[in-house]
Amino acid sequence: MIGSTDRLVGLSKFMSLVLRHKPENFGLKLDPFGFVDMSDLLEVLQNRYGNVDLSDIERVVKNCPKRRFEIKGEKIRARYGHSVAVELDTEPSEPSEYLYHGTSPAMKNVILSEGLRPMRRRYVHLSKTKEEAFQVGRRKSKNPVVFAVKAKEAFKSGTRFYDMGVTVLAEFVPGEFIELVNG
Repeated sequence: MIGSTDRLVGLSKFMSLVLRHKPENFGLKLDPFGFVDMSDLLEVLQNRYGNVDLSDIERVVKNCPKRRFEIKGEKIRARYGHSVAVELDTEPSEPSEYLYHGTSPAMKNVILSEGLRPMRRRYVHLSKTKEEAFQVGRRKSKNPVVFAVKAKEAFKSGTRFYDMGVTVLAEFVPGEFIELVNG
């Protein structure tokens, strides 16, 4: 059993790598919705970390503030953030009036002219608050730019949004529905 918070964070990051981006590198095959058997993931984690058990995986899932993972029965998956092909098993839903996206200032003009595209991911990731978007953007830049997405308006024009809890996904957001908040 893994005890320290640092080790749980490390375990969470490694689980993200395995379940979102490189399952095949670790001998795993995701089902169409991104699930794998917990026992198979546990074997991968034990090969990497040694002393890991199912309760460690459950603690990572339970304590992840961004709700990145989901357990159903004997299976586990990353809920969002994939660069590998997975299908969403959630229906599109009408979003709030605005959603937000934070990123590097270098992307400002491209996003304003071309819209938000998933880039290396399967979906565009949107935040529910400006503050969350700013924090996400800090991963890309010390001084990120934040965009407001006129989500309800985009939805009425056909853009599909998928509410994953902390994060809202979209396949693409046209530039006409995007405004610069800062930067």
